[in-house]
Amino acid sequence: GDELEYIRPNVYRNVARQLNISLHSESVVSDAFLAVATQIFTAGITWGKVVSLYAVAAGLAVDCVRHAQPAMVHTIVDCLGEFVRKTLVTWLKRRGGWADITKCVVNTDPSLRSHWLVAALCSFGHFLKAIFFVLLPER
Repeated sequence: GDELEYIRPNVYRNVARQLNISLHSESVVSDAFLAVATQIFTAGITWGKVVSLYAVAAGLAVDCVRHAQPAMVHTIVDCLGEFVRKTLVTWLKRRGGWADITKCVVNTDPSLRSHWLVAALCSFGHFLKAIFFVLLPER
């Protein structure tokens, strides 16, 4: 995720503005996210596209929080989970699960492979942390 944002920062930032959507409606957010997800995978499923899907979800979640709509993060998480269950689960199972993502790294240098994997896992961790803080009840 971090590497995708580094390579193409304009794609994964200000996602709501790029989609020209309002973040005030669950149906608008979910429909837009599912349309983007469907578009990403029209030509097939790859690990790069899976990572891209999570980066789009993270970017949209950040937009929701920045625009004082943190409750919409729940909608994004639900849509992402639904899309993964309906579209990606069979593909994931055929590859032996999520651990197969480590095989998509072409570089044979173990230190670089480890760095890429750590960066991907850290990005996913940041996404989960953001969701956790949004889900925490206010005190």
